[in-house]
Amino acid sequence: MAVLTDKQMDKHIKEKNFAKIYLIYGDEQMYVRKYTDKLVTAVAGKTPSDFNFHSFGDSINFDELAASVQIVPFMSEYNCVLVSDAAFDEFNANDNARFADIYKAVPDGTVFIVSLPSIKPKKNTTVLPALKKYADKNGIVCEFNTLTQNELVKFIAKWANANGKIISQVNATHLISLCGRDLNMLKNEIDKISAYAKGEEISCDDIDKLATVTLEAKVFALSDAVLNDNAQKAFNTLDVLFYQQEKTADMLYILTKAYIDAYRIRVADESGITKTEVANKFNYKNRAFVLDNAKKATKRVSTQALRKSLEILLQADTEFKSVAINDRMFFEKLIANLLLTAERGRV
Repeated sequence: MAVLTDKQMDKHIKEKNFAKIYLIYGDEQMYVRKYTDKLVTAVAGKTPSDFNFHSFGDSINFDELAASVQIVPFMSEYNCVLVSDAAFDEFNANDNARFADIYKAVPDGTVFIVSLPSIKPKKNTTVLPALKKYADKNGIVCEFNTLTQNELVKFIAKWANANGKIISQVNATHLISLCGRDLNMLKNEIDKISAYAKGEEISCDDIDKLATVTLEAKVFALSDAVLNDNAQKAFNTLDVLFYQQEKTADMLYILTKAYIDAYRIRVADESGITKTEVANKFNYKNRAFVLDNAKKATKRVSTQALRKSLEILLQADTEFKSVAINDRMFFEKLIANLLLTAERGRV
C-alpha cells in the first residue's frame, strides 16, 4: 500500500482505515515507539482486551502467534497482534519461512504490527527485507531515519521550553555534539540539565558540567587534539577514556572512522566533488554534518599526512586483532605516531 512519514502516519491513524500489516522501524527509536503505541491504542483501545490484543516479544512461539493472528474479533472491530523487538537474528531458515507464512495469512479483521523500537537485525539479512517488501505492497511501512541537525535542535528547544528553560541554537548544537543524535538520550539530557541549571537559559557551561558525553564525542575530541598538534589534550583525553574503561576496539573503530571522514571530504574537495555527492555515495544520510566537522578539524593538515595516518590506523587495526598486546601501551603508541604524522604534515 504505502511507505508513510510521521505526518502521513498521524493522518492515517486518525482516519482509522487500518491495513492488515504494519512494519514500524528505523534509527529514531523514539519515533518507532511513539507510533507503535499510537497505532496499538487506535486499533485496540487505551485498555485493550485480552480477547483482541496479543503481544509477542523477543522469543516467539510460532504456534501461538499463528493462532493469535487467526482469532476473530470479539466485541471489537479489530483483532490486534503486536510483535515487538523480535529476536530475528536468532531465526534460522525455517523460522524465517514460518514467520513469513504467518504474516502472509493475516485475515480481514486482524491488524498485524511488527515493531522494532530497540533493536535491528544484523545477522539475519533475509527476514526484514522480505517483510518490508510484503508490507510495502500489502500494508504500511514506517521507517524513521535519523533526523537532520535542524530537526534535532527544534526538539531540544521544545523540551527545554517544557521544562521552563530556553536554549540557543548554538548550545543545542553543542549538546548534540556531546551526547549524540539519539532522541531518547537528548530528551533525558535536557530534562536533567533543566532540573539543575540555575538560570532561565541553559548555558554552554551547564551543558559541559552536566551532559553525559558519548564515546564517539570523546574519541572525536581525541582526534581533534591530535590533528591540532595538542599532545597534552590528546593524552589527557586518552587517560579519561581508559579510566572510564572504554573498550579499545570501539575507540580504535571510532578514531579510524573520524580519519576516514576527513580523508573522504579532503579528496572530494581536491577532485571538485561536492559534499552532497560524498554524503549520497557513502550513505551519510542526515549525518553529512560530520564531513563539515572533519573538514574544519583537518584544515591545517596535508592530504599526504591524512593518507599516512590512515595507513598507521590500518596497521594498528591489524596488529590489535592479531597480537596479544597491552591496550594502554598500544593506544599511547598509536596516538604518538598520529601526532608525529600531523606535525610533519602541518600546512
